[in-house]
Amino acid sequence: MKISANRLREHVLRMIYEKQSGHIGGSFSLAELVAYLYSNYDLTSRGIGGSKLILSKGHAVPILYAALYELEILSDEDLAKFREIDSPLQGHPDKVRLPYMHATTGSLGQGLSIALGHALAMKLQALGGKCFCIVGDGEIQEGQVWEAFMLAPKFKLDNLICFIDFNKSQNDGLVEDILPLDPLGEKLASFKWDIIRINGNSYEEIEKAMDSLESNGKPKCIILDTQKGAGVSFMNDPAWHAKAPNKEEYEAALEELRC
Repeated sequence: MKISANRLREHVLRMIYEKQSGHIGGSFSLAELVAYLYSNYDLTSRGIGGSKLILSKGHAVPILYAALYELEILSDEDLAKFREIDSPLQGHPDKVRLPYMHATTGSLGQGLSIALGHALAMKLQALGGKCFCIVGDGEIQEGQVWEAFMLAPKFKLDNLICFIDFNKSQNDGLVEDILPLDPLGEKLASFKWDIIRINGNSYEEIEKAMDSLESNGKPKCIILDTQKGAGVSFMNDPAWHAKAPNKEEYEAALEELRC
């Protein structure tokens, strides 16, 4: 089953509009990646041996809920509980309340370390699965992320695939103005990671990049050049990091997504 990225965006839009709360910009920038991953891997099991997905930028969890909804694992009744007290669908992933999440995240900078642990366990037990981790560009200003980047090559974790959602924008403004990251690829390559940089809002480029990965003992990092609020023209702005649309904005966004 190939999941549509814009269908995922529609579900996210509905959730955030109805609750008037949530992170829309960074969810939209990940739509193609999440559509690809859930279309090609079973990421709904917490059992030993399967592939895992760690959403380190946990505020973008609405896009994961949208994928679970599209797979008919979550219902309309579930989505209606988004961000409610004690709901399984919290504003950040909660693996206790929702077993389809592989890590509880939201405190930025920690997810890659968690993913590294899962990938190492898979290697030690020869389980064969992959561990995917999604981090934000603003998030990798955190020092713990770089500790994980430094450690992964030591254990030859070529089953660890880190995606950087490089949408150029974070909560307080543009990444370039707050703490520039480039030359990001060169920095990570110097840590002995395999690096690929692509258009992260292209399903086809994501698919091609994933098909090109080699089992060569080096962890992988795919830098996704994306747009904040991708799919809706007026949402490519730092203001949409955590802004909820009003009725007019909701209807305009929905019209663009359905074109």
